[in-house]
Amino acid sequence: MIVNQGGAAFHCGLYLPGHDVHWIQAKLAARSETDLAVPGHLLEARPDGLILVEVDGGIRRLWNHDPERLKRIASRDNGEISHQPRFHLLLVRGSYVFCVVDADSSERQPCPERPPTGDPIQLLKEAGGFSIPGPEALRWIESQTD
Repeated sequence: MIVNQGGAAFHCGLYLPGHDVHWIQAKLAARSETDLAVPGHLLEARPDGLILVEVDGGIRRLWNHDPERLKRIASRDNGEISHQPRFHLLLVRGSYVFCVVDADSSERQPCPERPPTGDPIQLLKEAGGFSIPGPEALRWIESQTD
């Protein structure tokens, strides 16, 4: 398993619930007018990734692959967070975004030993998405039509 040793965002290479936030996911969430984030409070972030948040008067059990960073950033605002379930996101301090998944969900999976590699089709299937520069995407598309 990959471990985050510093303060930077941890990237395992998966764009699945509970892992890296894809820029399109964050952009759609920011633009959504009907799925506003619900204010809440971070109660606990355990080393195994279990996240307990209080939202709408109830406690939600979530999971994220970088719980220490989430806890550290949320502590700067006394644990205040917002939850946007449709996009699987926790928002912290207004600009930090963490992808989460229900802790008991069958979608939840551990980080890979190494970030996945492969062509875009493989990355969609195995990693839940990808992000590459436009020229690289065009080269790949051209290679598929030859």
